[in-house]
Amino acid sequence: MTQLDTLEYSLHELQRSVAALADSQMGTVSNCAPWTVRELASHALNNQLLWAGMVTGEHLVSPEDTMGAVAYEGDLSRFADDVVRQAMALWRTEGVLAQTHVTPLGELPGSIVINFPTIDALAHAWDVAASVGRALEFAPEEMPAITAVVEATCTDAAREHGLIQAVAAVPGDATDTERLMAAAGRTIPR
Repeated sequence: MTQLDTLEYSLHELQRSVAALADSQMGTVSNCAPWTVRELASHALNNQLLWAGMVTGEHLVSPEDTMGAVAYEGDLSRFADDVVRQAMALWRTEGVLAQTHVTPLGELPGSIVINFPTIDALAHAWDVAASVGRALEFAPEEMPAITAVVEATCTDAAREHGLIQAVAAVPGDATDTERLMAAAGRTIPR
């Protein structure tokens, strides 16, 4: 499995979590309070455009709208489809993984940068699902690659830059997915 395969899997998990939302759930306060589920989903999708634009030199969304969780008011499911398609096309741009890019962590090769939108999509897919009371478990065959991404991104340096939240407590009966999400700073509901 390549890094692009893992990113694509993570984006599809985010896409599925967003597509499963009902209109009646959009105003629910998410597990990223005070954001609503719509704001959280909008933030998560815009993050993907922000990262993809960062490595390709395209301005797709403003950091202010992204980090401010400005809600996308249209059909979020359709927006998610568009984001996945656009982000993957940009990440597949020739040379993007080998080139060095300016990031919040300094200058890094694309092969390192790609881990951040990957963990971001996975964590936010989990957040969206958890916010509406649905469990999300990652596919067992994806777990080795996801574990490697968590180990690469959920570091003290990333936490110091505000890219990753502090490690959360892990309940004794946590699943493998929940353990990884706790490492990414997600509180595991019980």
